[in-house]
Amino acid sequence: MADTNRMAEDAQAKLRDTADRVSDTAHEVADQAGETIRKAADKVNDAAKGGIKTAKQFAEAAQQFVQESGIGDVDLREVVKREPWIALGVAFAVGFVAAQVMRRLS
Repeated sequence: MADTNRMAEDAQAKLRDTADRVSDTAHEVADQAGETIRKAADKVNDAAKGGIKTAKQFAEAAQQFVQESGIGDVDLREVVKREPWIALGVAFAVGFVAAQVMRRLS
């Protein structure tokens, strides 16, 4: 009977040790996963900031071009009234390019 009790105690001790090791491993994995998620979030945040900066630079360059070229002084409604087919073609081209850009970004 004593042998059975000792075997049961040994089995319980081994089970506790194994449970402790599994618990420690699970905590390590959870910590590593959390760190990986934090790093990924930082990279996404940095990329978004870079994208915003690039878009801002593009908008500023476009605004400067419009001001320097005098395009801002053109009455767009008058151009559309005089040349509706050209306006329709330009609208189609702009929409097509925008769709291609959006398709590649997604």
